[in-house]
Amino acid sequence: MNQNSPPADPAAAAQRLGEQMKALHRYVSGQLMRAMQDQLQGDDMSFSQMTALHQLRAHAALSIGGLADLTGLSLPAASHLTDRLVQRGFAERRENPDDRRAKLLALTADGHAFLDSMDRRFNETYQQVFGRVGVDLLGAAADTIEAVMTELRAQDARQPDRARPPIPEDPE
Repeated sequence: MNQNSPPADPAAAAQRLGEQMKALHRYVSGQLMRAMQDQLQGDDMSFSQMTALHQLRAHAALSIGGLADLTGLSLPAASHLTDRLVQRGFAERRENPDDRRAKLLALTADGHAFLDSMDRRFNETYQQVFGRVGVDLLGAAADTIEAVMTELRAQDARQPDRARPPIPEDPE
């Protein structure tokens, strides 16, 4: 099979796409990680805190136990991380409507603004990398990725999985 010709079976096609996505990720990850590190250091934010903010954005509100599960932290570590996010104004504790004795953690406007700023830096990095590629190829790639995301969202809608964060609708 020619390296550029599409494979005939779905497993081979998924493997080829995975390999190409991995190669693309390796190509841009150094620049993305540098941009993220600069922002995290500038804002005195840990990687665990940033991960927690992303989980809160994906899930709207979480118990500390739920946040611990999603971030891979112990319950005491997630509790300490929660305290730091609340102190910094990036998250807030809310009453759990299902259990008034329990609290849920949710993003604040400042938490959303921080993640929006990080998203902008990532987008700028992608634009710097992909800005070197021809416009027709970029359009075809964007159309293909959009079609893949549409199919994944449709599958997720048919078979929701609570452990999987939703795929964002608007990739701004």
